[in-house]
Amino acid sequence: MSAQPADAFTRVGAICAHLRGRILSGRLSSGDRLPSVRALARSNGVSPFTAARVYELLVAEGLIAARRGSGYYVARDAEAFGGAAPLAGPEPLVDSIWSLRRDYDARALQVDAGCGWLPPQWLFGEGVRAALTQVARRPAVYAGRYGSAYGLRALRRHLARQLGLRGIECADEQIVLTQGASQALELAIRTLARPGEAVLVEDPGYPYVLAMVHACGAHPVGVPRQEHGPDANALDAIARQTGARLFITNTTFQNPTGTTTSPQVAHAVLRVAERHDLTICEDDIFAELPAEPVTALASLDRLERVIYIGSFSKTIAPSLRVGYLAARTDRAERIATQKSTMSLSSSELMEHIVLAILTSGRYRTHLERLRRHLADARARLARRLRDCEIEVAPHGGGMFVWARLPGGDPAEIRLRARSQGILLAPGELFRPDRQPTAYWRFNVAYADDERLYAFVRNLGR
Repeated sequence: MSAQPADAFTRVGAICAHLRGRILSGRLSSGDRLPSVRALARSNGVSPFTAARVYELLVAEGLIAARRGSGYYVARDAEAFGGAAPLAGPEPLVDSIWSLRRDYDARALQVDAGCGWLPPQWLFGEGVRAALTQVARRPAVYAGRYGSAYGLRALRRHLARQLGLRGIECADEQIVLTQGASQALELAIRTLARPGEAVLVEDPGYPYVLAMVHACGAHPVGVPRQEHGPDANALDAIARQTGARLFITNTTFQNPTGTTTSPQVAHAVLRVAERHDLTICEDDIFAELPAEPVTALASLDRLERVIYIGSFSKTIAPSLRVGYLAARTDRAERIATQKSTMSLSSSELMEHIVLAILTSGRYRTHLERLRRHLADARARLARRLRDCEIEVAPHGGGMFVWARLPGGDPAEIRLRARSQGILLAPGELFRPDRQPTAYWRFNVAYADDERLYAFVRNLGR
């Protein structure tokens, strides 16, 4: 009995392959009627159940069609499966320099120096596999329902406890789970920004925030990002001039500069927010990457003016698409309503998987390993760039190095890099006004490459 299922699966695959080959080769034409399930079973020496499974799989592939009361037929467009040209390469991955990535032939890209993600082997694939197995044992937990607009309550309760350890005290009804931090940002912007208004953002800052602000009919206005966080004096002046009601800031290991907001700057920013009645959207997706905890604006503000956003894309896996935000109770309710309007709910299945990972007992060990990887890689990249006489911005950490390249026109540098299969992230992509700058973002996990060092060494010569 134990050998029968494996043998059945082998036979299903073999019969599928045989029929698939006949269809794609043209030996079976569009509209041809196929043997009945019982006839297919007899001719292949298998059970009717196995034969039915073969047809189910081929129907799912679109190669055959089932007609009620008549049987199975070769699909009308089945020949398209065999005549399609092979793909030139993998589709470009989406990140903050996606528009540049579209210009590259995937096969020619050799050094992805400016990308915005971590290598899969640095993330928690082992934890994801274990969690998938655990959740699969309890399919009734998540099957057959959309779930709450707030998201899985058990995960929200766990997050409330973890945030409390970081000084961000909140209840589970103040947390809304989202499809990644990107949806959390979009929900906050859609809820709080009005068309025609100014929304204050960091300069430089996260490019997708700029796109989200524009999509809501508002316009982003840059606040200079300095070594220890946003320029609070500039924030004060710009808030007064524009009458803005929302400021979006990245507290820990900011993208793209790698800088972290100090407690002194955090206090100053909150004083400005109180003075001008600003709501602060604190994008803190890198909060778990520093070796020592960072003072979050939300911990000082107690979520009165701050909406706090977190994610697991940089620590577990970006494909899970689970993020969250924490806010004042009335704001959380408004945002959950907006989420329900946009997408009904987030995926409880993914949320169960994340909860299983966070409570597995191995997540802490994984984080420690990831932090060491990042610290070592960043130190090595910064040292090698300085050896090439490249100016590296100080006080950085995390995934990115913000560095100044010589050689004049950034557009010319980018094209020269492209000709050598090197993808760079020019600083202008991270600026609200898109003005050129001599600074560029480098990913510490991908930029440590001799081809990049040879390229930057020759700039300006």
